[in-house]
Amino acid sequence: IASCAFGTKIDTYNDHKKTNEFLLYSQKSLHLKLWRCLVFGALYAISPKLLKWTGFQFVDPSSQAFFASLINSIVSKRKSEKVRQRDYLQLLIDAQNRMNAHNLKDPEIHDLNEDIYGKTESTETSSSPKSKSTGSITDTDILATSYLFITAAYETTSTLLSLLFHSLAVNEKCQQRLYEEVSRLDGHYDYESVSQMPYLEACIAETLRLYNPVPGTPRLAAQEYTIPDMGLTIQKGMLIMFDIQSLHHNPEYYPNPDRWDPERFMPENRDQMTPYTYMPFGTGPRNCVGMRFALMEAKTAVAHLVHKYRFRTTPKTTVPPIIRKHGFVLNTEDIHIGIELRK
Repeated sequence: IASCAFGTKIDTYNDHKKTNEFLLYSQKSLHLKLWRCLVFGALYAISPKLLKWTGFQFVDPSSQAFFASLINSIVSKRKSEKVRQRDYLQLLIDAQNRMNAHNLKDPEIHDLNEDIYGKTESTETSSSPKSKSTGSITDTDILATSYLFITAAYETTSTLLSLLFHSLAVNEKCQQRLYEEVSRLDGHYDYESVSQMPYLEACIAETLRLYNPVPGTPRLAAQEYTIPDMGLTIQKGMLIMFDIQSLHHNPEYYPNPDRWDPERFMPENRDQMTPYTYMPFGTGPRNCVGMRFALMEAKTAVAHLVHKYRFRTTPKTTVPPIIRKHGFVLNTEDIHIGIELRK
């Protein structure tokens, strides 16, 4: 994340004393204090305006201050010295420059889910206008989006990989099939090659369904809507929280939902899915900004590791894995599996 998103090199593997500030503050921003969450929730319940006035955050202020200083300094240096890097932050700066130079207003936003999981037909024609952006990109937008990229991608990706390797260890036939697919390239993996591995993508998609890192996602209602057969009216401007975890475990959409089965997401089966029943990164124009990066990061890591190592269960392996009940994102107790070097 540090290298690909911000052009910052850190040596976490050789930093045995764990003194790197980027790593330390990344961990600190995700290890939430219970009292902060309780105070944040209480203030929001009393009055959202009061919460905004106090400026209280459930994320540790020191980590926010560190990343704000880091990102602002990188942006300022690149603008003043006209330095360019091939990273995510540079894409934001370029987008800001283009929008400001051409005074672009309200460009339609493309739904990236369609590129990755295929286009689905809506179950109902919407009368609401297409989602549009609100105008120019400010430095505050760059800061907020960059900080979100760090916090959203750090622990979620590590959790995805841990649970995927656990699932492969438990399901040896699936692991062998994946090994045969990734071994065709003999360790030479790039963007194009890993994008042409349907079983690898299916394994990742099924892990995200069964163990979705973010259990819910909020949305503001753009217009008033009454849910059929319930008589429940959602008022315009109301904050709605989608329960993605329950959606992904609904047997109406996923038979035997607690079973890890990558076949659900193979090309011949994926098109049969009910629209909007799978949304690990949200859906629509405001889905996760780091979706492409997270998927490519996970695919590349899994391809390299499955090609070199075999994953096994051990006497300490718990099936299913023990999910922690508290936390900002889904996390587990320690996962114990065996790893063998392939011959």
